[in-house]
Amino acid sequence: MDDLKQIVESNAKAIAALTSDIAEMKRDRNYMYGLMRDLTEKIGQLSSHQVRSYELIENLDERQRQLANQQQQLIEIQKSTNETLNKLVDRA
Repeated sequence: MDDLKQIVESNAKAIAALTSDIAEMKRDRNYMYGLMRDLTEKIGQLSSHQVRSYELIENLDERQRQLANQQQQLIEIQKSTNETLNKLVDRA
């Protein structure tokens, strides 16, 4: 009978240890799910920021093209003005 009692006690301890391990594994799993959720949210935010950065760069490129065109127009105006001034000086 003592042997049976020891076996039952041993089994009870093993079950308690396994139950504790299972509870710990569930906590760890829930923690990992939380980390995965946070990581997924951060990746989504990063993607949104990347899209916005690309849009800003695209806008800057367009503005740079506009400024380059305006600069070229100013150069043409200056050339024309210089030519006109040179003609006036030559006449004088």
